[in-house]
Amino acid sequence: MTKRSLWYNYLNEPSTDNFWSMVITIFLSLAIVLNILEVVLGSVSEFSVYMADWVVIVNYSFATIFALEYTARIWTSAESPHEKPFGAIKKRWLYVRSPMGLIDLFSFLPILLWLILPNEMLGDLRILKLISMVRVLKLTRYSASLLMLARVYRENKNTLLAAGLVMMILMFIAATGIFIFERYAQPVAFGSIPASMWWAFVTLTTVGYGDITPITVGGKIFGSVVMVCGVGIAAMPAGIFASSFVQLVREQEHERRKKRKMHNRQMLASNDKRSEDDSGLQHLDMSQSEQREAAYLMDEYDLSLEQAMGVVMHYRR
Repeated sequence: MTKRSLWYNYLNEPSTDNFWSMVITIFLSLAIVLNILEVVLGSVSEFSVYMADWVVIVNYSFATIFALEYTARIWTSAESPHEKPFGAIKKRWLYVRSPMGLIDLFSFLPILLWLILPNEMLGDLRILKLISMVRVLKLTRYSASLLMLARVYRENKNTLLAAGLVMMILMFIAATGIFIFERYAQPVAFGSIPASMWWAFVTLTTVGYGDITPITVGGKIFGSVVMVCGVGIAAMPAGIFASSFVQLVREQEHERRKKRKMHNRQMLASNDKRSEDDSGLQHLDMSQSEQREAAYLMDEYDLSLEQAMGVVMHYRR
């Protein structure tokens, strides 16, 4: 295994069986959590005043860590497995333009811009820190639950897109209808179709802030129809996510049970073979100590009966 492929496994395939992989994973996860904590506490005025001298140093440190991580991921992405035999440059470009690649980039890019551009162009550093909160999405790499949600989205993106399109069409119809009924009664809130979009969106999603409501009889009747339609439309994405999530959990549980059964079968087969070998040892022209030595070699080094016998006979001669 080359050094690049080794680092690819460290960064992209964390395993409890690999010490350095777990060290890198824990270090990056801790850096993300500490950065989020610093941004959240920085919004508290007392804390921001107390940490004023350390804010820049802390942000430099986080930006450096995530910039180095981004560079390492670009370098190691040439080792990523892919269905098509792409070259190293193509694989790196696929990573750079991927969603996780963009998240990795924007985790340190705002601070880099703050270093390069004058403050008058970007304003307060806190705005850049808030933009850098995209780092929280990096935790999806280290959470099986978040990865499962991302997989649910990928597998149902066409269905969710269709549901979103239906929502947009109904929102346009609702905004147009309420504009017809309420434009004269409430010219400020419903004076145009774009202005009515807010009411249509809030009503169709069943949020119902109540900041603007129809007051005419026709507007109330039409609003009631929109509310009934909104209950079904708003439930579509939730139902898609829920059913797909449950199905994915069942599939993973089935795979775990299947692997467990295969492992148990292999263990039983190994034990049966070991028992046969142990019984075979008793019928060989070997002393008690030589039989124990052969049994030890089979158990400790997973040798076959013939291999263990060969080692013992070699030293007998």
